Amino acid sequence: MDSSRRLPKTDANNILQMVRRLVAAKAQPSVVIREAVDNLLLLQPIRYYLSNYTDKQVNAFATHASRYLELYLPNGSIEIAHTSRYAHATGKSELCILATRPLAPGTVITELKGSMADLTDEEDRELKCATATGQSGIRRDFSVIHSKQLKKNHLFLGPARFVNHDCGNNAELFREGRYITFRVIKPIAVGEEVTAHYGDDYFGRNNRHCLCQTCEDTGRGG
Repeated sequence: MDSSRRLPKTDANNILQMVRRLVAAKAQPSVVIREAVDNLLLLQPIRYYLSNYTDKQVNAFATHASRYLELYLPNGSIEIAHTSRYAHATGKSELCILATRPLAPGTVITELKGSMADLTDEEDRELKCATATGQSGIRRDFSVIHSKQLKKNHLFLGPARFVNHDCGNNAELFREGRYITFRVIKPIAVGEEVTAHYGDDYFGRNNRHCLCQTCEDTGRGG
């Protein structure tokens, strides 16, 4: 989507009512999500915003929206929450993923979906910049991941982008069909953050600038 276009404005109550109907619905999850997305696309601001896009682009928008709506299904196991852990480095409030029920090793968190969008060299340079503390090469946007297979960087999209790094991570990337999601590798308790490992040198050489909980507990990193 074109990031230069103004985001549509709508009454928050319209979205809230849509989510409430989704939570209370008794139909199959796939049917409930499809109805919720259809209702979203009927909102006037959304219709206006998508009016100049192709059918393929509108379908991509609908698929992206469905990934977030799936988080509100009653049988879900996670929620998006705020975290201040990285605020002094990024200059803004960040988000994280918390478990809403116990998760055992081997569990695939199916509603935590994501996909990867290719980045041009210019876009990659814009997203990779120094922090407010002057440490060069440390990203402000942690949604950028590197593909060793394709030897290039991608922007991680969808709810899965809010899974933060930890050197003692409790989940790992897992490809499920067309999507990327996460599989639990350590027991995760209710209220505990779901974390992944971004790589050994993502936050500088040997992650020396890492701000994760494990590095804090062990006196390493940033």
